[in-house]
Amino acid sequence: MYAHHPYIRSNVKMFELEESLKPWVKGLKPYVPGEMVEGKLKLASNENGYGASPKVVERVREAASRIHVYPYKDAVVQRKIAQYTGVDAKNIVLGNGSDELITLLITAFRGPVLGQHPSFAEYRLVSQILGQEYVEAPLDAGFSFNVEAYLEKKKEANLFFLCNPNNPTGTKIKRKDLIRVLNEGKPTVVDEAYAEFMNQDSVELLASYDNLIVLRTFAKSFGLAGLRLGYSISSPEIADALKKVKPPFNVNVLAQEAALAALDDIEYMRQSVSEIKKQRQTLFMEIAKKYRPTESWANFILFDVSPKKAGDVYQRLFEEGVIVRCFGEFKGFRGQYLRVTVGTRKQNQKFIEALKKT
Repeated sequence: MYAHHPYIRSNVKMFELEESLKPWVKGLKPYVPGEMVEGKLKLASNENGYGASPKVVERVREAASRIHVYPYKDAVVQRKIAQYTGVDAKNIVLGNGSDELITLLITAFRGPVLGQHPSFAEYRLVSQILGQEYVEAPLDAGFSFNVEAYLEKKKEANLFFLCNPNNPTGTKIKRKDLIRVLNEGKPTVVDEAYAEFMNQDSVELLASYDNLIVLRTFAKSFGLAGLRLGYSISSPEIADALKKVKPPFNVNVLAQEAALAALDDIEYMRQSVSEIKKQRQTLFMEIAKKYRPTESWANFILFDVSPKKAGDVYQRLFEEGVIVRCFGEFKGFRGQYLRVTVGTRKQNQKFIEALKKT
């Protein structure tokens, strides 16, 4: 306990934290990222093991001398992203990671919020932080998107979230099912953090659906997870609404320069993505020799280790120097689940050798 300052009067009412907090904050559980331990191979957070383009690293070094200046290249980055995605700059909003864009969307739009289960935990967490009701529809037994179950919940929500491909399952949503959801006319967010690892995206649907918002990130395919830069693609009207609730200078100088350099070296990104997709298939087959992997369209693989306990297998892998993501049991689903990031050939081989010992 802190000692009382001699000048504080004894009749001053003591501060009570719980009386000052919003009522729902006490029950929140903070997001817990993938564990990181020096000397161990981390395959827990879906980072790109090939890293950023050397051109990005060089540009960030050069920009380090300007970190005393507020960031000022939002418009330049927006134009560059627009060129990459085939839209207009007025369709783009930048975020401090796509995480911030999720927050902006749930801030701007009325709830309740509808998501899938299991899916990216941040949709629920941000909804709860902002005091919005969150409802979810289950995937089917094989983790495919169940459009009927999702649309059964449509009357309970105003803002829809879809993760495609879905994290943590790696499964993708069929185009016809996505269109059925969009036809409901409610704001629909399609989180495409792993779009470059999948042979489809939703951007072309923007021409037909002004209720569509696509989220993307530089964290995965471009290897910029540590710099936090994401973007949304939507109608200009939705983009303007998001800018009204966006804090100033939300994307830092180094992230801006990194994005510009990354988009100047698209070939590097495509080569790393191509190699990861090849390694994904190899890893899937190796995991299948012992456990039950789910087909993935992302840069990770979810696999069921039951009847073993996921925590036990996780610990054994940890002892062998490899860290994966442990989910255990998903409520309403059978199985014990771990998720592993598809790394480089060398990283994957280390994981495979460790997995054989579980």
